[in-house]
Amino acid sequence: MHGTLPATQALSAVIAEHAGMAADIRPHLSGAALHEVLDYWESLCGGRRFPARADFDPMAVRKHLPVIYLMDALADGSYRYRVVGEMISEFFGAGSPVGRTPQELFGDTAEVALAPYRRVCAEGCLYTHTASAVWLYKNRSYVHYQVLLLPLGDSEARVDKILAAVEFVAESVAAR
Repeated sequence: MHGTLPATQALSAVIAEHAGMAADIRPHLSGAALHEVLDYWESLCGGRRFPARADFDPMAVRKHLPVIYLMDALADGSYRYRVVGEMISEFFGAGSPVGRTPQELFGDTAEVALAPYRRVCAEGCLYTHTASAVWLYKNRSYVHYQVLLLPLGDSEARVDKILAAVEFVAESVAAR
């Protein structure tokens, strides 16, 4: 089940969401960082549905590291933040999320974060959503963000990591 999700499945604060393969997702990406991370991820696939974590070299997307995070998708169905860029850590507003689970960070609202991760793992698909989030970061004001989730796995049988990149949209850009 790929493509645009029905409104009844929309997550809180989500403006739009899409799932599928790279060709399905690409037209819905708005920021250069997301396109560049997706291009790099695609270059690693080499005919596979998705690359392995070992294929991913963070230095290849160095300029985007502040807005990238890596999530462990554990065999028991749980998720844990493995590596989190500086801007993402500040967005969470609860110190570094490294080593923590969505449940530890978000409590009763963790399902908002977990539903897309579960979908990426179950289907081996790419996922993106745009959501509202009024946020101030180093004197810049943002009104929404777009997240791109990319599966990683040692075999096509199981996604064991999710590579994520986030593009924050400033008030000044959204007003155009």
